[in-house]
Amino acid sequence: MEKLSIDTGVKQTFPQDMRVGSALSHIVAAASIVEELEGESEDVDLTVIKYVDAWINEMLPINYKPGLAEVLGSKIKKKLTGIFPEISENELGTTLDEAIEVKNSIEHGEIIYDYADLEVRIERVLRSLGVDINYFSNYLETNNFGEKVNNLLSLLVLTIGIAAVRKKWTAELQ
Repeated sequence: MEKLSIDTGVKQTFPQDMRVGSALSHIVAAASIVEELEGESEDVDLTVIKYVDAWINEMLPINYKPGLAEVLGSKIKKKLTGIFPEISENELGTTLDEAIEVKNSIEHGEIIYDYADLEVRIERVLRSLGVDINYFSNYLETNNFGEKVNNLLSLLVLTIGIAAVRKKWTAELQ
């Protein structure tokens, strides 16, 4: 298992009270409406990717098993903007914000009490994008609780990242 961390050299700053997951959720919702009314747009895609990058930066580093991104990429059936109406904008934002909170708690050695709730939330996000979490049971199964939580969070991070660039991801794999 590798720990991945990205330093893009660009530091985005957000106000202390701003919840990056909720902000991403609002942007994805707005982008999905624009795509529905006007079709896909590179400008809209780039805006979504900018906010996805900000959220991913909050989640780094992640546990990464070589080949996981390729397998996930083959399972994702929708662009991130296609996540609605499977889940609500509020549910997506809450899930993404709670993922950041749990990640920070683990890094500070705090005990996670609401893992089951987070797991259900993440499963709903993954399923709404076409990913069956049960397919990754071997990746998630471990006796180390911290590792299990980090692996689940890693699945979410990779899924959100790939779904944000779905069209480009598909083209590059062919």
